[in-house]
Amino acid sequence: MALSPDKKFLYSVHGEFIDEGRSSQQVNSYSINPKTGTLTLLNSQPSEGMGPCHLSVHPSGKYLFTANYNSGSIAVHPINGDGSLSSASDVIQHTGSGPDKERQESAHAHFICPDPQGSYVLAVDLGMDKIMNYTFDITSGELHPNPHQPFFKTKPGAGPRHLDFHPSENHLFILNELNGTIIACRYDTGKGVMSEINTLNTLQDDFSGFNKSAAIRVHPGGHFVYASNRGDLNSIAAFSIKEDGSIAKVQIQDGGINWPRDFNIDPTGQFLLAENQRGNNIVVFKIDPSSGKIIPTKNELKISQPTCIVFTD
Repeated sequence: MALSPDKKFLYSVHGEFIDEGRSSQQVNSYSINPKTGTLTLLNSQPSEGMGPCHLSVHPSGKYLFTANYNSGSIAVHPINGDGSLSSASDVIQHTGSGPDKERQESAHAHFICPDPQGSYVLAVDLGMDKIMNYTFDITSGELHPNPHQPFFKTKPGAGPRHLDFHPSENHLFILNELNGTIIACRYDTGKGVMSEINTLNTLQDDFSGFNKSAAIRVHPGGHFVYASNRGDLNSIAAFSIKEDGSIAKVQIQDGGINWPRDFNIDPTGQFLLAENQRGNNIVVFKIDPSSGKIIPTKNELKISQPTCIVFTD
């Protein structure tokens, strides 16, 4: 899911099996009633690929970006003044593969977002071990390879999944699902170029079990970054962010965690909400403002297979 910058509209992916050989892959737009929170479906558009899995909205509120995991494609949909979606203004098909024959047999676009200024768009492709880097034409709604850096390449088999920007906009952090690492990067806002600072494991250095890292979030204060792990040690890992953008491991919290496909930090920066897809609940952690460690609370919400969370206020 993704919210418009003014929090008036919500966008979501929608994949539906119709019958043998047919399915509907869509992106939906909803208006949000500011008093009741009720959602009203405005319209739907084809996601222009199979397995839509991630959405983001341009800072102008005029475009929606979609990553289609199964097909390895990305799409741009103009957003109308009433929040509804127009047909796609651009669709790009990624091509490539990686050394993991099971997960990287082809391109798998897993995440897409504009940079904070809206000049560049970064598409994280797990199958190709690349973060594809595009310039964005806000007039035409088209993407073009960034001439300064068409892509950022991770280690073979890393399987990049998600990224998040630092509030300063000068750094970003890439989470690799397959090898369970975070890459801290400098980000040149003028040229849209990423460069690695350091890389750390999201679990213990000697961990050898099954793991699929999932989500990454930078604390709104800019001092910490968090990542979730699904597998033999379901957990949330906390890292401190130094002035130069490098990271240092602070904590691996596994209490009350069960397959955290996503998590988010509330707008005040006081609490982290972890979504336990297999635990069928959302659990709340208190964030220590000095160390960045997350501390379990007794607060939780029972809900079936939660997979994404956004804050409207």
